[in-house]
Amino acid sequence: MVLFYVDRMKSLDRVSGLNYPIAHYLRRNLYVTGSGMNNPTYMARATEIVGADRLLFSTDCPYQYRPGGEARRFLNECGLEGAEKSGFASENWLRLTGG
Repeated sequence: MVLFYVDRMKSLDRVSGLNYPIAHYLRRNLYVTGSGMNNPTYMARATEIVGADRLLFSTDCPYQYRPGGEARRFLNECGLEGAEKSGFASENWLRLTGG
């Protein structure tokens, strides 16, 4: 939900007293997973706010499990390529967790 309030939070920059704009803290401290909500619009917004290196691929199995390979299809068609797609698929998680 934080992603949907970013524009409103940015308006607080002038009164927050923080050293950097709020967007700076989001980009440096927030990781985002769609948790099975495979929506290209959400993906593009998350990439815009936190960057592709902070996106984590996930499913919400068994709660949002849908047969037919939807999760794999989304990963293949998510709009990321090369290193950004590899990062989204697993490498961002491994870097985050030290695994």
